[in-house]
Amino acid sequence: MTTVELVVSLKIPDVTALTAGNAIRRRLGYDQVLKALTRADYYRLDLDVDDRDAAEALTREIAENTNLFVNPNKHIYELRFPEDRGANANVDGEWLVNVLVTSPDDSSGEGIRGSLNGHLGYTQVIGVQTGVLWSMRIKADSENEARKVAESITVTRAQDQGILMNPHFQEYEMWVGE
Repeated sequence: MTTVELVVSLKIPDVTALTAGNAIRRRLGYDQVLKALTRADYYRLDLDVDDRDAAEALTREIAENTNLFVNPNKHIYELRFPEDRGANANVDGEWLVNVLVTSPDDSSGEGIRGSLNGHLGYTQVIGVQTGVLWSMRIKADSENEARKVAESITVTRAQDQGILMNPHFQEYEMWVGE
């Protein structure tokens, strides 16, 4: 089994990410710390293939030949492998921190898998997880400090603390680097 991450973002500026970034900088006080914030739809595909190149080719075919993930008129996509995470973590004192927000009760991944396995014929797809991937460039002295800032930005604990996820019904996974 091979796992591939499909990250789908808008070609035009994402007003949701712009609005969230504005609120984080102005209302939560991170104007000197949060240097950039982007958002993308995230899909983790578990594929019944053993070869990494075959997994990449299959995922590209699915992304480009179905309308489940990418609308070529408004989206761009990128393929990643979870085991490659960590590159370009710190550039000029700014840490790239990725936060994947998921909802455990969200069954949309199963619906997508069912569509791919069923009438689209992609039986090699054995699992799909969906989420929202927030990528932040954070000015910090260390990776640990950048992680703490990212967590305080992400997890909503009070009206003036966190904005990107609700810990009562969502979960998050964090990693530093691409």
